Amino acid sequence: MVDQTAVLAVPYRDLAQISVGGLATGAVYALLLLGVLVVFRVSRVINFAYGQVGMVAAFGSWYLYSSRGWPAAVAVVAATALAVALSGLIELGVRRLPQGGSGLDLVVTLGVFLLLTSLAQNLIDSNTHTYLPLLTDKRTVIAGVYVNGNDVAVVVLALLAVGGFYWLLVRTSLGVSLRAAAESPAISRSAGINVGLLRTGTWAAAGVVAAVVGMITASRLSVDAFYMTAVLVKVFVAGMIGGLDRFFAPLIAAFLLGLYEAWVVYFAGASAAAPAVFLLIIVVLALMPRRFVEERREVRA
Repeated sequence: MVDQTAVLAVPYRDLAQISVGGLATGAVYALLLLGVLVVFRVSRVINFAYGQVGMVAAFGSWYLYSSRGWPAAVAVVAATALAVALSGLIELGVRRLPQGGSGLDLVVTLGVFLLLTSLAQNLIDSNTHTYLPLLTDKRTVIAGVYVNGNDVAVVVLALLAVGGFYWLLVRTSLGVSLRAAAESPAISRSAGINVGLLRTGTWAAAGVVAAVVGMITASRLSVDAFYMTAVLVKVFVAGMIGGLDRFFAPLIAAFLLGLYEAWVVYFAGASAAAPAVFLLIIVVLALMPRRFVEERREVRA
């Protein structure tokens, strides 16, 4: 007679292992989505170039320490500063566009996405490179499950960032000013609030998040001009599912998307991951089409 306990033990450990990785991947998505949400809350703009801001930080730091001989820490700080400045400059460009729902902000950020990708290819190269390990080489075993130091760090960082930004946006006077600047910029200006400075500062702060996520993702995969594209697509999927007008719902959706993707890979193979994500988009759009139409109008408003 077959020992059912022994048979079930192996799948349980496998599922636990794949779930740990999926949760960490979801934490990466949640961190990047957090920056997207913060930018959306203050300016009602979806920044399609946001992932490439992270790519600039990771690819730039890699180039500085590997090709120019800079110390790794200095290269990381310099590239992060570049990402912050770049994110702020994108906001300044978007702010000068005609208002009134023209949709030019989406076109411009998509154009910046293509521009940054092209510049990375031409100024550095089109090859794929190994990035700094950032604790990916540190492992321990807990209850038979391998736990990667990078996985633990990204989950903890995501939870701390979510809690910190929630407190900042909801519990502080700065959060009140940011909401007012987004909802009624003219009234906010008449009340003495520097709406432009608030928006640029928020986008710059989001640039720090993009840089951190870009470097973490590069350490988990590799770095080139395109590596953040697939990540950003999945971040937007989570945003669509949870709603960009909410806070916790899309972030929870990001964590669950990471788990969903990991389980699909486990049960159906790596080649099924991308089709499964797009199938999820189709299902969600079919079940909740009205909310996405309304949210699209909100973005254009």
